[in-house]
Amino acid sequence: MAKIITLGETMVSFAPQEHTSLIYGPALNMRIAGAESNTAIGLCRMGHSVAFFSRVGTDSLGQFVLRSIRAEGVDTSLIIRDTEHHTGIMFKEPKLHAETVVYYYRTDSAASHMSCKDIPEQEIAGAEMIHFTGITPILSASCRQMVFQVMEIAAAHGCAVSFDPNIRLKLWKDQDHTQLMLDCISRASYLLAGLDECRMLYHTDDIECIAKRAFSSGHLRCLALKDGSRGAWICDGQDICQIPPADCVCVDPVGAGDAFNAGFLSGILEGKSFADSGVQGAFCGARATETYGDTEGLLTKMELEHALQHIAPVCR
Repeated sequence: MAKIITLGETMVSFAPQEHTSLIYGPALNMRIAGAESNTAIGLCRMGHSVAFFSRVGTDSLGQFVLRSIRAEGVDTSLIIRDTEHHTGIMFKEPKLHAETVVYYYRTDSAASHMSCKDIPEQEIAGAEMIHFTGITPILSASCRQMVFQVMEIAAAHGCAVSFDPNIRLKLWKDQDHTQLMLDCISRASYLLAGLDECRMLYHTDDIECIAKRAFSSGHLRCLALKDGSRGAWICDGQDICQIPPADCVCVDPVGAGDAFNAGFLSGILEGKSFADSGVQGAFCGARATETYGDTEGLLTKMELEHALQHIAPVCR
């Protein structure tokens, strides 16, 4: 049985093979993309037993998603094959000297039809931790109900809850889901959030103030505030420590937060301190920015250990 379960939507991602606008019809690379499956793959590469819970269509794209995740060693037995709805897709458009633009086509996707009847209660009861992001409850009303039911089951069985708001304003559209994010945070054991996201949710960028608000629920064990190229902040409810950024040559920041989550949660599952887990997260997040795909830059356990010890690989 898996030690950690992640749940959410994985899409098929298409991106130009070169830095060319989609306007000009460039040849496209086909990969998978999804915050929770990215983290699952990252954890699996570091030696943890991980299962991914989701829905995909029975179309060829759904089969591509399944094969890609399964090839990384993630348990896909909890993924439901939906015969009535399609697998979600997205297009990435890299911009020189600007953030990558993402176009989502996930309305009425198979994953958006996840519901409480799909929940693998026995597997959650036997897991140490579940992880999800704020994307999943935004997908549909049934997804929202499912997420809160999962958290209730986890609480009943002593399973820790890891939550990353992962705010995507394109999915929020004209609605304000701030309270929904805060409701998820109030039930979380670990909050892995971007500092910019907390600025939106709490209307401040004061670290101490954010921590005080986040820990007010009484459930939170640790807050990891991700601040991109400036590193991260780790708080246990009393002390706050700053994690310096790891060196990297950034080509695409998409997926860095998911990689940080994998490194951080790997440390937690291995019984390391919050600070050491944060350092792991920083290294994993930095390395993920050095590739264009969401998962290609995720580190193995040995690669992470070498990075932490500043051991240069022998290439020739």
